[in-house]
Amino acid sequence: MSMQPTIQFLRTGPHGAGRVKFIIILAWMFVALTTGLVGLALHRGGHASNLTNIHNLFMLQNPDLIQVDSWYPMIKALNWLQERHGENVYDEVFFKQHIKFQYPLTSLLPLEAMKALGVLNLIAFARVNLLFVLVTAAGMAILVLEMAARLRIPGASSDRPTQVLLVGFGFMTTLCFYPVMEAFSLGQIQLWLDAAFVFACIALLRDRRFLCGALLGASTLLKPQMSLFLLWAALRGDWRMAAGWAAVVVPGVALATLFYGFAPMADYLQVLVFIDQHGESYYANQTVNGLVNRLLHNGNNLDWSAEAFAPYNPAVHLATQISGIAFVGFGLLWRRRDRAAERLLPFVIAGICFTVGSPVAWVHHYGILLPAFALAFLMLLEPGLQRPAGAVPLLAAAYFLAGNMLFWPLNALADTPLNVLQSYLFFAALMLLGLIILLAGRTASPNLGRCRSR
Repeated sequence: MSMQPTIQFLRTGPHGAGRVKFIIILAWMFVALTTGLVGLALHRGGHASNLTNIHNLFMLQNPDLIQVDSWYPMIKALNWLQERHGENVYDEVFFKQHIKFQYPLTSLLPLEAMKALGVLNLIAFARVNLLFVLVTAAGMAILVLEMAARLRIPGASSDRPTQVLLVGFGFMTTLCFYPVMEAFSLGQIQLWLDAAFVFACIALLRDRRFLCGALLGASTLLKPQMSLFLLWAALRGDWRMAAGWAAVVVPGVALATLFYGFAPMADYLQVLVFIDQHGESYYANQTVNGLVNRLLHNGNNLDWSAEAFAPYNPAVHLATQISGIAFVGFGLLWRRRDRAAERLLPFVIAGICFTVGSPVAWVHHYGILLPAFALAFLMLLEPGLQRPAGAVPLLAAAYFLAGNMLFWPLNALADTPLNVLQSYLFFAALMLLGLIILLAGRTASPNLGRCRSR
C-alpha cells in the first residue's frame, strides 16, 4: 500500500493539524500507559518501578528517601582536599578508601559555592535536583515545539491546540522517562548534564552556537567525556561553539587549580585509565563493557558494590577499546560536512554515541536520549518523509525499553548466556541510533535546524 496519500494529506489537507493532534494524543497515551502498567505489574510483585521514582519527586522532606549517589563521594573528596591542599585525593579516596569519586576536581566547584552559602546538605541537594528535573522538562517542551516548527509539521507554528499538545508531550515524557527519574531518585548530578544537553540542543537549533558550546563546557567541568564535543565542533570548523566551550572550561579549570592545586587535577587521569581497563559488571552498566563483563561472568552482576570494580579481563578491555573507538569515531565524523543550519541531527547522534561508547554508562546517563526520541518521533510526522516500513513500531519498542524499568524479570537470566538481555537499554539506544540515521537519509528537506536570518 502506497504511503503517498498519507504524505500528501499531512502536507496539504485541511485536517493535517487534526491528524497530527490525534497522533500526539496517541503518543501521550502510549507513554502514560506503558509507565503505569509496567509500574503496577512490578509493584504487584513487590518490586520498585519508575512509578516509585515519580513518587520520590514529591517526598523531598523525607530524609530516608534522599539518596547520595553523587553527593557522598564528592563531599568525601571535598572534605579531604580542604585538609590536604594539593595532595593526591584520587590515590587516597578512590584507590585506598575505595570510594568511587570518579569526577574531575572541577565538579567540586558547585559544592564550594553551596558551602559558602551554608546550604551544603541533603535537602538542598534534593531540591536542586528537583529544579533540574523541572528545567529539563521545560527545556524538552521548548525543544519539541521548536523542532516541530522547523520540520513544518502541520499546526506546529500556527495552531494553538497542536502547540499545547506538543509542549505538554515534551514536559510529560520527561517526567515519565526512567533514566531521568532514576537519576533523581539516586541523587545524581547527571540531572544537571541532562538539562545542559537539552538546552544545548535548543541553542544549536537557534544558531546560538557560542551558548551551545558554553553549556557543553559547563558539562565538561562535571564529566570530561563531554569534551568530545570540542573535537566535534573543531572537525566542523565551528569555532564559535569551541569558543563558548573554552570560555567556561578555561576559567573553571583555573579556579579548581587555585583551590586544589595542579597535581590532583593531573592525577585524575589515573582514575580514567583504571575505569577503562576494568569497567563494571553490574547490570545497570549499559555499555559493551558491561555486556561483555556479564557474558563472561566477570564480576558481580546483580549486587551493586560501592567499593569494587570488575576484575581486569583482557577480552573485556579489548572489546571496550574497539567499541569505544567505533562509537566515538562515528559520532565525531557522521555528517561532518553538514552546514551549521543542519547540525542538530549529527549533534544528537554524537550524544548517543559518546554515551554508549563509554566504558561505563549507567542507566541514569541515558537521559541524554530524550532529545533523540523527540527528534525521531517528529521526523516521522514530517510532511514528505519517505517513512520506512516498521519505523513506528521500532520507535515504540525503543522507547518502551529505554523509558521503563525492566531489570527485575531479566535479572533472572544473570547466570545464563541470555544475560545479554540485561543490556536492554543499550540495545534500545542502538535501535534509536539506527532509526534516526535511517530517517535522516530519507528526509524530504533539510528543514531541521534551519536558522532564522540574523
